[in-house]
Amino acid sequence: MILLTRQVKFSAGHRYFLPELSDGENTQLYGLCANPNGHGHDYRCEVTVGGEIHAETGMVLNVVDLKAVLEDVVVEPLDGEFLTIEHPVCRGRVPTSENLVRYIWHGVEHGLGRLAAREPAAGGVRVQRVRLAENRWLSVECVRREEIPTVLLTRSYEFSAAHRLHSARLSDEKNHEIFGKCNNPYGHGHNYTLEVTVQGDIDERTGMMVDLGYLDGIVEEHVVRRYDHKNLNLDIPEFRELNPTSENLVKVIWERLTPYLKHPPLYKVTVRETDRNAFSYYGDGK
Repeated sequence: MILLTRQVKFSAGHRYFLPELSDGENTQLYGLCANPNGHGHDYRCEVTVGGEIHAETGMVLNVVDLKAVLEDVVVEPLDGEFLTIEHPVCRGRVPTSENLVRYIWHGVEHGLGRLAAREPAAGGVRVQRVRLAENRWLSVECVRREEIPTVLLTRSYEFSAAHRLHSARLSDEKNHEIFGKCNNPYGHGHNYTLEVTVQGDIDERTGMMVDLGYLDGIVEEHVVRRYDHKNLNLDIPEFRELNPTSENLVKVIWERLTPYLKHPPLYKVTVRETDRNAFSYYGDGK
């Protein structure tokens, strides 16, 4: 299978609320997202489709056709709209990113079906992944798993920390040989980006997979406040004997978070050390 990804952008306002709840109850449930006047985002949407190469064209799908499908089912109905549970596009669902990514998934599926009716060569092409980002801190994905679309939610955080890469199991000479400048006795630092991904069912009433306030509180307490503006080697007990590579860091963060993230469960932790280096951990055995 060959995968093809196309990105589109749209801008929309939205308000989260349930009509049967009071303003105070909606605020308690949705926080700032329940503001009666709404707020908005410049959404970025990536759609990945997959299929086999067509012998005559050498393509899986003409990008022009995919662009037209996305304009029809994503941009045209969503761009410039103020989305609420009462908007015709939402069909009685709160316009959370979890619900919007499912809406886009099914819309693209139907759009590809209509395309295949006109262009038989497109008949074997299927949606494999839809990623919708509200901003740099929150994104939601819908991915195909054993024919079932599964939703993942990723929340991003930042912390700044120093470390020195040095293994007590190696000689000073070997440490310097392996880690180079990163073995500097005085250490060095990074602006780390932490991505926490959970997987679970979406509450059909609220449109949410997880209470973001709860998730933020857990990550803030057990990771960000613990590591931010710290020297990992000298200030953090778990790295007194453990070399604070990003490989070890991402695993330690998983172990600190997973006891508190069960419903929905933790799916993946990613640590971005720099723009060029990222490390992900899915738990043992995955």
